Formats: sequence, structure tokens, C-alpha cells
Amino acid sequence: MIRDDAKENAKEYLQEKRKERRQIEEGFFNQSVDYRSLVLSPAGYEEIAVALYAALIPYLAGLSFLFLFIARAQMELFIEFNLSSFLIIWAIGYEVCAALVLIGIFISWVRYLVNRWDQEQKRNQKAF
Repeated sequence: MIRDDAKENAKEYLQEKRKERRQIEEGFFNQSVDYRSLVLSPAGYEEIAVALYAALIPYLAGLSFLFLFIARAQMELFIEFNLSSFLIIWAIGYEVCAALVLIGIFISWVRYLVNRWDQEQKRNQKAF
């Protein structure tokens, strides 16, 4: 009987500590992201590099999408496209990049959840 009371007290204590720890730990969507650590450029030129990335990466992704999926990687079909419209190709590439970024965020979120779950399981095993 005394053993059961001690076990219940220990469970209550662990649940209180778990709630406190969860409040202290930072959630996935509350993490801060510094774009300067993600941009490859010399110190002080990050803004210029981001502007160039914002213009060039979607454009190149749009050209790649048109070549690989629309022209089926055939140069003859690709040359027949009217590639003079920078904004249309950029918009296609922007959508491709946005989809890839969203997929990346989702995968990162799932990894975060799995990592948190594993940490909780290890803590629970150590407790008992």
C-alpha cells in the first residue's frame, strides 16, 4: 500500500515536471531562423546575395521545370518555347521552389516530432 502511494506520488511529480519542461522547451514553430546563416556570401553582403538568389534561383528552377517536365528533356521541344518572358518563367520557378520549401518544412517538422517523441520515451524509461 505504501509502495502504491509512493508510485502515484512519483507519477504526479513526473507529470508536473513534464509540463514545466514542455513550457520551457521551444516549439518547432517558435524557433528563430537567421537568414544570414543560410546565405552563402561574404560578411556584409547578405542582402545583395538574397536579392540575387530571389531573382536567379526561381528563374533557373522554372527553366529546369520547363525543360525536364514540359519539354521532356528534348532540346528541340525546349527551343520552341518562347523564353523571352522572364516573369512567367520566374513565376513557374517560384511555385516549384515554394513547393520544395514547404515539403522541406514538413519533413523537418516530422523529424522534430520524432526526435521529441524519442526524448520523451527515454525520459520515461529512466524514470521507472
